[in-house]
Amino acid sequence: MEEAMELARAKDAKERMAGVERLHELLEASRRSLTPSEVASLVNCCLDLLKDGAGGGSGGSFKVSQGALQALASAAVLSGEQFKLHLDALVPAVVDRLGDAKQPVRDAARRLLLTLMEVSSPTIIVERAGAFAWTCKSWRVREEFSRTVTSAIGLFSSTELPLQRTILPPILHLLNDPNPAVREAAILCIEEMYAQAGSQFRDELQRHNLPSSLMKDINARLEGIQPKVRPSDGISSGYMTGEIKPLSVNPKKSSPKAKTSSRETSLFGDCKFKTPTAYAVMRSAIWVAPTARHAGSVTDARIRNKDIRERERVGVEPIVEKMVESRPR
Repeated sequence: MEEAMELARAKDAKERMAGVERLHELLEASRRSLTPSEVASLVNCCLDLLKDGAGGGSGGSFKVSQGALQALASAAVLSGEQFKLHLDALVPAVVDRLGDAKQPVRDAARRLLLTLMEVSSPTIIVERAGAFAWTCKSWRVREEFSRTVTSAIGLFSSTELPLQRTILPPILHLLNDPNPAVREAAILCIEEMYAQAGSQFRDELQRHNLPSSLMKDINARLEGIQPKVRPSDGISSGYMTGEIKPLSVNPKKSSPKAKTSSRETSLFGDCKFKTPTAYAVMRSAIWVAPTARHAGSVTDARIRNKDIRERERVGVEPIVEKMVESRPR
């Protein structure tokens, strides 16, 4: 790999291109993790190549940037933990390539960001990259990053619940972007969020007090989309199923439905549970604990008193032993 990196640093454009291709091939074929020093050398080499290949100037080629991004993605799969140490330098450089004039380079940059999300944390990468991308002067960067987070929602939203809450505010801001391509990328992202979250996403939009005209446009785009939430399991992918209703501009904040959505079932609200399993455990505890204390019956759930009193399940003393304990001595 060292020979390939040396060749990639050559002044001759053809030799540099050959070195990048060789580096990518070696990393694709490798099955061993890279050492920290190898990762550091690779990152430094590829960052130099990204600068040199930007725009095809100074004897560089867009294929150099594309190859460097592909090599980094292959290396990140092999040694994701080591790459976390280089995110501060790596993420801004990759975001910059989202604005490249060549589509293959932009596609490679998007794939690398998604790979970094996979080996690290989607929310962390979105936050770090978004610090540069959401307000970048280049409209291509804003558009491509919106498309990147759209892909991330489809890939990671079921396992990374805070992800959509991190993405939604800047995406809503991009709906007013002066560039039509950016606005279209933003609305496509909103469609994907709705497809993943269903009616909860409509509830979350109500909190942002968007103009009625914008709400109308969003509702029109969402009408033909079928949410991916499965009614069979109730909490699949961290979402609760529910009836889809039209979104109102001025919702009643004191309504019981709004309180329930924000307190218990909303992915975006105050719920602190990291996984659907944790949420299910919390819901079970709500009815098990008070019922066990009072040894009552749960009619709706059809749980028998004798099952609730089982010491192995909830740690409740049988009624007979309770009577013995309280008998006057």
